[in-house]
Amino acid sequence: MPKTLFDISTTEEPIDWQHCRLIMEVGQHIFSYAVLNGSKRLLRLRFHELDAPNGRELREMLEEIVVNDEVLKENMKESVVIYNFPESHLVPEKYFNINMTAGLVELMHGDLNKGVILSEKISGYSQYNVFRVPSDIHGMFQRHFTRGKYWHYYSLWMECRQKQNGQREDGLSVIFYPRRILVALTGDGEIQLFQSFEYEAADDVAYYLLNICRQFGREPETISLRMSGMIDESSTLHNEILKYFGQAELESFAPAKAVTALQEYPSHFFSPLLKLATCVS
Repeated sequence: MPKTLFDISTTEEPIDWQHCRLIMEVGQHIFSYAVLNGSKRLLRLRFHELDAPNGRELREMLEEIVVNDEVLKENMKESVVIYNFPESHLVPEKYFNINMTAGLVELMHGDLNKGVILSEKISGYSQYNVFRVPSDIHGMFQRHFTRGKYWHYYSLWMECRQKQNGQREDGLSVIFYPRRILVALTGDGEIQLFQSFEYEAADDVAYYLLNICRQFGREPETISLRMSGMIDESSTLHNEILKYFGQAELESFAPAKAVTALQEYPSHFFSPLLKLATCVS
């Protein structure tokens, strides 16, 4: 069954749904969404943790949420689906060929999981993101959100970072989810790595990050490490990372116009989704 971890909303004003934008993040373990009005004011934010042992049950869980959530039934101006599935591969622009994308994904990730192969140019970088999405999940969202727009999380993540910072930043970026992290490594003006890891203990996360630094010849003490998402600043996990990384910081983002209830949580908790929501809207 889906588990709702956060449900944040405003009751301060009536909502004109037809002028709102819906931003959804979909992955193997989570489904979350944010609703912004025409002034980019955050009106709703919900985060579900999913525990589905196979693709069929994941699709059923996602459809259960979509069908039973009254907010998701509203007719909004725009609906954006951001897929956060790990079967993704970066291709330099000069080598990209649309006719070879399916073979590339199968070569890198195998052909056991069948799905829709999609690709997109990462704005600001000379790279394409080629990725696979389960066919039944993509079809389900297309049925419920007939005018939806579709992105991959990795692509939009990098695009938004560049737009908001005004330049490409070299270093490690880590987004924390329950028992899972997303890691991006950039260097020499290009994206060098995107990867998803599951973890059980703080030592696991430190090991993954140190191993990435070793593989790419980067020094943990001096590399910029930006962290966001569901990590507690006073946790063992946070303290373990600080043992090895001298330039680590929590990356917060709070929209100028947000629901009051959002202030009850650390500002870095929801910054990944909120950044993407304001970027695409």
